[in-house]
Amino acid sequence: MKFYCDGIGRHLVCVPYTIENLHQMAIELGIKRCWYHPSKNHEHYDIPKRRIQEISDKCELISSRDILKIMKGQPLA
Repeated sequence: MKFYCDGIGRHLVCVPYTIENLHQMAIELGIKRCWYHPSKNHEHYDIPKRRIQEISDKCELISSRDILKIMKGQPLA
């Protein structure tokens, strides 16, 4: 599984993108479930502000637009 966060460093998703994988990603990164955002078709985790650098270092940084593509099941260019 690969982890991605946006350039702002607050939104976190994974590929393959499934709800189960999102929760597994959070466990692997030590992120609490309360940072999960279950918004319809845009499920993701936010990164706690005090851990942005630590978590970002474990992810590939991509644009917010690419984060949305992953959530919509669209391929990254």
